[in-house]
Amino acid sequence: MGSDKRIAVALALTPDPDLLPVVEGLVGGLAEQMGFPENQRLNLQQGVEQACRGLMVAAAGDGEGDLRLDFAGFADRLEVTVEDGGQSEQALEADAYLLTQLLDRVSVEEIGEGHLRLTLIKYLSPVGS
Repeated sequence: MGSDKRIAVALALTPDPDLLPVVEGLVGGLAEQMGFPENQRLNLQQGVEQACRGLMVAAAGDGEGDLRLDFAGFADRLEVTVEDGGQSEQALEADAYLLTQLLDRVSVEEIGEGHLRLTLIKYLSPVGS
């Protein structure tokens, strides 16, 4: 399978958990458009929602700004990058195990001044896998 980018979406949200259904709907729609089977789509939605929820709780607590999400759909995978607005490392540690159960790859990177970037990847498995 190739790695040509097919879909690109960027989104910025205030750290309000009431906006999580917007994120879940977008992830679900992209995953469906890309042909993810229902069980993979649900895992992807739950993983992205859990990551955003953890970062939103920390961002809301310190008043440090928006949550930024970038979605990149490739022929073989969907990559979601989430950047927080402040200190969130403790929230992520608690969610790390769950995220690795729902998604194929999870990476956490400190991008300076207490800000974190999560890269969440779910590969599109062939039908029947």
